[in-house]
Formats: sequence, structure tokens, C-alpha cells
Amino acid sequence: MTLARQALVAVRETCNTQNVYNRAVHKKAAERDQEERWAMLTQSAFALFSGAPHDDTGTTEHFTWTRADAVAVVATAAGLLARREELP
Repeated sequence: MTLARQALVAVRETCNTQNVYNRAVHKKAAERDQEERWAMLTQSAFALFSGAPHDDTGTTEHFTWTRADAVAVVATAAGLLARREELP
């Protein structure tokens, strides 16, 4: 899962995710355009996946991960990477 998180770094850079996310996060979901919705997904996935390699007191120290979680993480990262490859 840590490698899946690292894979999202390339997606975030290519798609300017952090800036698009920062613009979109204050909007209602229905007001977000497609690019902003992809940024929300990517940023949320990155934040979730960041819990795997960290053991922060009071938050991620209590995270538990199942095999199904790992499959979902890898599939999400793979899908976002595949989408990145198709972008202009």
C-alpha cells in the first residue's frame, strides 16, 4: 500500500492535483467540474493511503488494514495511473 501511495505522486504532479483540489474543496460537490472531481478522488486516495506507512499518535496508529483494503488501494492507484497515461 505504501508503493500505491508513492505511485499517486506521479498522478498528483501530472494533474496538478493539489492546486485543483484546493480550488475545489470549498465548493459544493454539485458545483465541481470533472477535473475537480478527479482531483478530489486522487487527493482523498492519497490521504487514505498515507495512513499505511505512518503510525501517528492518535490517528493512524489505530488504522487496521485487511487484504481487501490492500486490493482496493492497489486497484485505485492502478486505475488513476492508467488514466494519467491517457491524458494529453
